[in-house]
Amino acid sequence: MKTEIIEKDYIKDLNKIKETIRTNQYKAMVVVNSTMIMTYYEIGTIINERKVWGNKYIEKLSNDLKEYGTGYSTRNLHYMRKFAEVFLKDEIMQRPVAQISWRSIITIMSKCKDHNKALWYVEEVYKKGWGKDFLNNQIAMKSYERSLINPIKTEVIEKRDDLVNELFKDTYVFDFLD
Repeated sequence: MKTEIIEKDYIKDLNKIKETIRTNQYKAMVVVNSTMIMTYYEIGTIINERKVWGNKYIEKLSNDLKEYGTGYSTRNLHYMRKFAEVFLKDEIMQRPVAQISWRSIITIMSKCKDHNKALWYVEEVYKKGWGKDFLNNQIAMKSYERSLINPIKTEVIEKRDDLVNELFKDTYVFDFLD
């Protein structure tokens, strides 16, 4: 009888511990992701200060940053440059831009030429926890444009788990940590 009570308490404790680990892992990933996004913004700003097209600056930079991992590829450095061009530092600090995955930011920058539209998708990704694939679908279905036509809030399925999973699977985050 006493073994049953201990077993029940053990399972309850085990579940609490697992939940504590998951919660704190998520918090750590959010902090790492935010730091990485701000680092990418700063790199993009530096590139934009020096860019002279035709001098292979970004290619040389990518080659010289190889020791820091694959997150500094020529293509990703171009994204960082565009990121610093598209968003203002205040927008990143005061909005959830730094709270969403780099892949989602790339998707938004690639598919949204209008700045307000880009910020709207950033907000939605953050609030609703959309992953990259779900975001692509929402952009394809013109959710932003529909929100302007129909200001009545239509509930889109929240996908918080998608965002959490995307942060954990984001190779850029692990590469950033080396």
